[in-house]
Amino acid sequence: MWARSRTGTSVGPTGLVGREGELTELAGFLDMAAVEGAVLLLTGDPGVGKTALLDATAELAAAKGVRVVRGSGVEYETDISFAGLHQLVGSLPQELGRLPRSTREALDVALGLGAGPAPSRIAVLNAALSLFDEAAKRQPLLLVIDDLHVVDQASRAAVSFVARRLGGRRIGLLGAQRAESDASFRSTGLPELEITPLDATDALRLLSRRFAHLPRRILSGVAHEAQGNPLALLEFAGSAGVPGDRHEKGAGWASGPGRDVRALFGARVGRLPHETREVLLLAALEGSGDIGVLEAAGGPDGLGELAPAERDHLVMVTENGRAVRFRHPLVRSAVVDGSTGEQRRVAHRRLAEALADQPERRGDHLARATTAPDEAVAAVVESAARSSLRRGDADGAVARLRRAAELSPDQTVRRRRLSQAAYVAAWVTGHLEVSHEIMREVEGVPAVRSLSAATTAGFLVLVTEGDADTAHALLMEAIEQAPMSPGPPSGELETALFTLTLASQYSGRPEHWQPLSTVLAQLPAASPAAAASLGRVHHDLGSVTEGMLRRLDEEISRLRDETDADVVIRTALTASYLDRLPGCREAVSRVIRDGEAVGSSMPALMFVALDDLYTGRWQPSADAADELVALSEETGYHLFAQVGHYIAAMAAALRGDLDACRRHCEAVWGWSGPRRLRRLENCAHQAAALAALGAADFETAFRHATAICAPGVLPPFNPEAVWSAPDLVEAAVRSGRHAEARRHADALRDAGVGHLSSRFALSAATATAMTSGAEDMVRCFEEALALPGVEQWPFEVGRARLAYGEGLRRQGLNRDARVQLAAARGRFEELGARSWEARAAAELRATGMTRTGRGRAGEALTPQELEVARLAATGLSNPQIASRLFLSPRTVSSHLYHVFPKLGIASRAELRDALEALPPEPPATRP
Repeated sequence: MWARSRTGTSVGPTGLVGREGELTELAGFLDMAAVEGAVLLLTGDPGVGKTALLDATAELAAAKGVRVVRGSGVEYETDISFAGLHQLVGSLPQELGRLPRSTREALDVALGLGAGPAPSRIAVLNAALSLFDEAAKRQPLLLVIDDLHVVDQASRAAVSFVARRLGGRRIGLLGAQRAESDASFRSTGLPELEITPLDATDALRLLSRRFAHLPRRILSGVAHEAQGNPLALLEFAGSAGVPGDRHEKGAGWASGPGRDVRALFGARVGRLPHETREVLLLAALEGSGDIGVLEAAGGPDGLGELAPAERDHLVMVTENGRAVRFRHPLVRSAVVDGSTGEQRRVAHRRLAEALADQPERRGDHLARATTAPDEAVAAVVESAARSSLRRGDADGAVARLRRAAELSPDQTVRRRRLSQAAYVAAWVTGHLEVSHEIMREVEGVPAVRSLSAATTAGFLVLVTEGDADTAHALLMEAIEQAPMSPGPPSGELETALFTLTLASQYSGRPEHWQPLSTVLAQLPAASPAAAASLGRVHHDLGSVTEGMLRRLDEEISRLRDETDADVVIRTALTASYLDRLPGCREAVSRVIRDGEAVGSSMPALMFVALDDLYTGRWQPSADAADELVALSEETGYHLFAQVGHYIAAMAAALRGDLDACRRHCEAVWGWSGPRRLRRLENCAHQAAALAALGAADFETAFRHATAICAPGVLPPFNPEAVWSAPDLVEAAVRSGRHAEARRHADALRDAGVGHLSSRFALSAATATAMTSGAEDMVRCFEEALALPGVEQWPFEVGRARLAYGEGLRRQGLNRDARVQLAAARGRFEELGARSWEARAAAELRATGMTRTGRGRAGEALTPQELEVARLAATGLSNPQIASRLFLSPRTVSSHLYHVFPKLGIASRAELRDALEALPPEPPATRP
């Protein structure tokens, strides 16, 4: 594990007995850390000696010229994000000042030391690592963290992040945690050293050295009862000489040495002067031991009152004189346990006054100092929650909003704060169980449903159950009762409108989007990320103005520095309708990487998957879609899982994996159909139509495309109608429905979407070219392919060239057709679009062009393929063929998928001629 050091037990004047092996291990750890970085966690029961070993290692490190920075978990600060990291950073003020401004500000904002936009979690973690790097430039650095099991979650994440990146750095990280802790680091795979109790011999040796004046009988009894726990051994033996002590009375111990030690510490604390106990309580509740804070809270003479506790070795002041440290975590617990509720409240009030410049910590202490509803305190705590949310601490924001609600005298205000906590828990943190728990509290408050309550209830029922009807009803009622200000909506109203827009989108039904349109008509123009803008984009893509596109592009350009996950997600959502996801990629990826905003990471995964889908990276798209489905199902966000199935279906359709496409489509239809979520059903029809087109099954493609909208119509609030318009046009053209194809191509052109992006422009131009007359076809296709920027959409370009080549071949212009068809086939081959590549290859063969060394043209049909092909040539459908041959329709489809390229054809209409052209079968030979 670690290189063994020859220092053995000569680890300074530690007085540790029976720890020779552990000290040797730790000395080796230090040697490695000082050269190339190392991490080690000490685990064991309370009092087993972890803290003593940390002290011994810190002492040895200092003797070797290693700088030591210490911190400790505080059980009263587990709900304060980065409280543990705050202790480490606070010990490095000069190094913090030398960091680049952006790095320094990330730590300042995250720790509540400064104001500014919320940094991403990954930015904070990298900033912490940079700070420790800076501290290790002049001399090796050792980070020592006791009681990791009660360090707050955000700081644990930071410690784990740093621990995994110490290779090659002169930094050591040494931690200690209880073996039975739930919040364990074991799952991370970090190296551990288990600290076990002393054996009987070492226990007696320790007692004999420290308590030589006690009779052997007493020492043996102590050793037996302490069960090898070093702290229990010392404290029990130390109390044996106290008059009236239970040893002299022959009383037995309580169950477990840890509990007894805590009681003995409590007795020692209880014997201290009252003024000393007051300062100790301030230090225990403050958490970091900051001398400045304690002096401000305890008064100018307060620190002098610590002397009795220092003389009794219960606390110590650090060498730099900036902090007070408890000798052992159990001492801190004993101090708090020995105080009354009123004493703790007084201490919290004094700490709140001392922390006036730190709003979150001030709010936390005020909340703990208050027992009865108090609006002034509740407002301070709510403000602290907003501060938490701005700096990216969503969990802290939820906790503070809930506490603010508890302190709210007004029931309506209480419901609002609870509802906002529930919404943040669901939308940002992804903690549905917490959100539901809070909403049960909301329902128990006897008051009219507030706008926030309706928003949260609507969001929960939408994303978990897919109940757009209930969500829409709740939100419309609340919004209609809410006062409308002259300007753009903000705060609760904006959140409610955004959630209403989501419900209307996924529903896709007129009874939902028509009332939404009425509400949107009353609102002024807003930012592209606002609910009103999103609703208008969803209503009519062609109505988006150049001015709004410019504003959206400007907002996207600012996402690089945006740390509010909600702003990133809303901006990307609007951008996804307008082909601007590439500009959002870095920001949405950051939301996923941070990992803390689980709720926001699911939409972020959608946008990453869609960006990959549109730009031809289909395997990464499918992988992201699968991850989205798994995460959504695991966390209960079943609505988002359907979006994952849709994207996976699209990726499968493009790659020609018909079975996978069908499986994902059926998952969407099975879940969305009973819930009447028309938009999701349309999404699945879009994927199914695309898959059928790739397989040259134009009748099936037409059926799915017209399930989205009728030919010649692009209904409002139906973006899939626009996106699948080229599919409907192609299916209509290739199935002989030329009038329907022209009507739909005209509708797409008249929708005016060409200015939105080069992809929209290419799709509209290709649809027009496919339906143009023979005299205009070449010009129309050439104009489509010459549009600027189309090369960023490789599949759409390949598809346009395929349609162009097919049109040329049908006009007998085989030489020109080969150019386009070869380009299409090459593009599809690069993308991995197998069925589309087969279509292009079949068209090439139809021009008389052959290609050796690749493809399957000319391969003999298997007997079953031949039988399926002959029945299909008679006009039978796949289900009819399946019934005759006792096969499944899926198997029939698979056979035809292989038959078409072998025969060099692209559709069923060509089967009869192709089969007739086959050479006669050789006569069977007799044995």
